[in-house]
Amino acid sequence: MAANPTKASGQPAKMKKDESLLGKLGGTLVRKKKLKEDEFRALRNMDLMSDLQEEGKHAINAPLLHAGPELLPEDTLLEENAERTILDPTSREDLNFKDLQKVLIDWINSELEEDRIIVKDLEEDLYDGQVLQKLFEKLSGHKLNVAEVTQSEIGQKQKLQTVLEAVNGVLRPLDWNQEWSVDSIHSKNLVSIVYLLLALAIYYAAPIRLPEHVSVKVIVVKKKEGILQTTHVTKQLTSTTTEMMIGRSERDAFDTLLDHAPDKLNVVKTSLITFVNKHLNKLNLEVTELESQFADGVYLVLLMGLLENYFVPLYNFYLTPESFEQKVHNVTFAFELMQDGGLQKPKARPEVERMADCEAEEEKGEFGNRQGGEIRMIIQPTSLEDPKLNKLKEVLVEWINKTLKVEHIVVRSLEQDLYDGLVIHHLLRRLAGVQLHVEEIALSTEAQVRKLEVIMTALNESLELNEEETKWNVKLIHSRDLLATLHLLVAMARRFQPDLVLPVVSVEVVQCEAILHFVNKNMSSLGLNVTDLDKQFADGVILLLLIGQLEDFFIPLCEFYLCPVGSSEMLHNVTLALDLLIDQGFPVQSVDPQDIVSQDVPATVKVLYYLFKKHKNK
Repeated sequence: MAANPTKASGQPAKMKKDESLLGKLGGTLVRKKKLKEDEFRALRNMDLMSDLQEEGKHAINAPLLHAGPELLPEDTLLEENAERTILDPTSREDLNFKDLQKVLIDWINSELEEDRIIVKDLEEDLYDGQVLQKLFEKLSGHKLNVAEVTQSEIGQKQKLQTVLEAVNGVLRPLDWNQEWSVDSIHSKNLVSIVYLLLALAIYYAAPIRLPEHVSVKVIVVKKKEGILQTTHVTKQLTSTTTEMMIGRSERDAFDTLLDHAPDKLNVVKTSLITFVNKHLNKLNLEVTELESQFADGVYLVLLMGLLENYFVPLYNFYLTPESFEQKVHNVTFAFELMQDGGLQKPKARPEVERMADCEAEEEKGEFGNRQGGEIRMIIQPTSLEDPKLNKLKEVLVEWINKTLKVEHIVVRSLEQDLYDGLVIHHLLRRLAGVQLHVEEIALSTEAQVRKLEVIMTALNESLELNEEETKWNVKLIHSRDLLATLHLLVAMARRFQPDLVLPVVSVEVVQCEAILHFVNKNMSSLGLNVTDLDKQFADGVILLLLIGQLEDFFIPLCEFYLCPVGSSEMLHNVTLALDLLIDQGFPVQSVDPQDIVSQDVPATVKVLYYLFKKHKNK
């Protein structure tokens, strides 16, 4: 069968649809569109890859960067390996830090009052060196050779350089850790400025009370290999008053004595007592104990008059001081007489002159002020945060628990676990072998007091102390007085376990009588008189009225119970009072309203102390 003849080559075959001219043109367009889509997709993938690389780099560097405060542009303009310190914003708002700044500002304004210089902001007013120059000249008595007014940055830094060299020269013998520089001061670094002012205040024994245990958090920004790295550091600005005002002073013969021959301190004290009595005997006065008999400043004033051969008018000081303020006035006046007589300004501050010497008191188990007879002392709230005090409490708790382990008695809080007499009874039995006929568990207040009376009598006999020599009593222990409880335990440890190592601790105290005087001074205009801190503040009424008087606002009577009936209404009043104080910036968040309602004196005094601290000069 013949094959089908093929079509002549002159007759082209019919073109397929996709091979037409339009099809070819369309295919070209499609290929170009596809090429563009491929290019776009490739570019987008490159962008995604770049984003992923950036995210990966950020993930690596993120732990080194602080996510909190935003860094200012000038904080990031650093050279390689250079660093800058920035105050954490949370620390800037810290109430204790603000209080410290206010104390320093008031001090500067007081010192430079004659120059009519008023400082309102430490950062803005001290960076150029003008105020620092005037302050150092006033404190040191030396004139600095610098331009009076400098407006250019170079001139300001040159003035700062001169001022800081003079300050550093004064502080150099004390090996002071200098936390400031020309650049940090001129860049308005608040932490450096505060450090510098604290050094001047402490060295020149400024007549101010610095807040204790103030610390701030700073962010240290450092540039390394082109990357900003940040770390957080806590800077301690102040410690305890004793450490700041005495430990940092220029050392003298007594410091050397305490360092190298503390055992000879009693010999020196005996010699001083002989010297003092040689003169005071002319007035038929005799001193047997330096710490307590010079605390009110009377003997000190009289001694100055005898030694310098002049009569001190009685209206210039309080011959029988009753309040803490009057005693401080006397000691301050005595210090002024010393300086007028050509003596150097005493290192001690009048306010802490009454604090017992740590080393001298250690043998008697004392770590703070004397109780002083019937005068009630409470540890200041600021001293309660002292790490050394907390360490002493830990050592004592551990010692008690170890001693009473066989009796399965566990103590967690010295204030809450010892007031009823049970633990003290078992301690006395274990350590001294004393057997007492008292009920094991006393539930009522009357039973607890009766039990404590028996225990205290036996304890004092074991310690060979009479009641006048002790710094504790039944009322103080039962009222959960931490100061009295610590005195008691330290005395027991010294007597019955002398090998127990106890940290030497000093605390500042506030007299309940001084608080009472302050309260009545402000409540007298309302015709009210407070005689008992335990009971009269329990219902919250006087506390609310006192807050209104001091803070200058009226509390509507509809907000509280003027004549509360029952504990719930009393608790409402006290809670309202604490809320008002917190709103005004007082640090009383840790105070439990129920403690005040339950007539807990330390809780009540803690609240009143913060009011006293702010308004004592009002």
